Amino acid sequence: MNDVVFRSSVLPSGITLVTEAMPHRRTLAIGAWCRVGARDEPVDRLGITHFIEHMMFKGTERRDARAIARSLEALGGHLDAFTGREQVCYYARGLEEHLPEMVDVLADIVCRSRFADRDVELEKSVVREEISSCEDNPEDKVADLHAAQVWGAHGLGRPILGTAETVEALTADVLREYFGRRYRADHLVVAATGAIEHERVAALVERHFAPPAGPPLPLSGPPPAFAPTLRHEVRDDLQQLYLSLGTRGVPYGDPARYALAVLHTLLGGGMSSRLFQSVREEAGLAYSVYSAADFHRDAGQLSIHLAVSPDRGRVALARVRAELEDLVARGPSEEEVAAARAQLKGSVLMAQESVSSRMYQIAHEEIAARRVVPPEEQVERVLAVTREQVVEAARRFLPPQGFALTALGPAVDGPLEEADWPVAG
Repeated sequence: MNDVVFRSSVLPSGITLVTEAMPHRRTLAIGAWCRVGARDEPVDRLGITHFIEHMMFKGTERRDARAIARSLEALGGHLDAFTGREQVCYYARGLEEHLPEMVDVLADIVCRSRFADRDVELEKSVVREEISSCEDNPEDKVADLHAAQVWGAHGLGRPILGTAETVEALTADVLREYFGRRYRADHLVVAATGAIEHERVAALVERHFAPPAGPPLPLSGPPPAFAPTLRHEVRDDLQQLYLSLGTRGVPYGDPARYALAVLHTLLGGGMSSRLFQSVREEAGLAYSVYSAADFHRDAGQLSIHLAVSPDRGRVALARVRAELEDLVARGPSEEEVAAARAQLKGSVLMAQESVSSRMYQIAHEEIAARRVVPPEEQVERVLAVTREQVVEAARRFLPPQGFALTALGPAVDGPLEEADWPVAG
């Protein structure tokens, strides 16, 4: 890791640039990130952030949609984008000698997209199909239902794609106005990793990027207090019962994040985790069972996900509850904590081998906490987590009655109810 050089600066244009030079690489990854995401949308504009992401590939002043698609693929590179709850990312991967072309294309789509009326109407059909696909995918559907349960009416609980109704209401003028107020220079972060030099990237960004300067829109505030609930949406057309359990965690910048990461890892972060061993290996109840920890700018979530045969849902929930109760009552062993620390250390260090992983990481940290934590410091913080801290985290976050339960699928012997998963709400 000693040959990696991280740098950060705010350019004269107001754009934040974060770079990580990784010598001896032949490739690079670069992304243009907007600090706002689906959580920051007005309630009558749900899905507008994701829709704008689509429109960025439909044509600019210099390139039509086909030229955009070919621009980097013709150079052996890759261009894509994604929308999250707190950010939008337009990114490119390619060879070091094509950095100027990559910056040019990214700047063109991010700053000079046309939002033509015909393209907007055509893309509405595409996004409606995407929404329908999500509705037909039980894993996507239960994720949206669960987010609404954990976060309520707050932006973190709303569907990133929006709804068919809110998407249909979008117009080119609405998109241009929202774009002008969200894609300002002070909202943009350019992140680059791999075979790059900070000064060269800075010069290219200043030359090509010309973000809009509309009046700012406020970001969404912190979510309201959490009251766990239980919901079973009955779907007899599904072969499995999809279960998601979630409770509130901590924000990205909270010092307790590292202890919670260790706890999540030993709970459901791999094949040796408690949930995997109990639910899958010992009882054969599920093919996939895992936990996840999400850290947002002002909130967080710890969740558990599994899918089982409908007649085994209550048995599976009983096993999950038993593991949570045991961790609350007795805590993990020293060996479990040590193994989880080692697993997290390995993840941090192995991510150093990928220019894309590092680009995502430094951009995410800049957006979530406005500070990029060097990998060496991340490893130090992970290794410094003690069993006592993990025990404290388990007692704070793992009481089963503090988890909301979302179920999607057939109801064998009736829908799941509070007798199957008592909640404190």
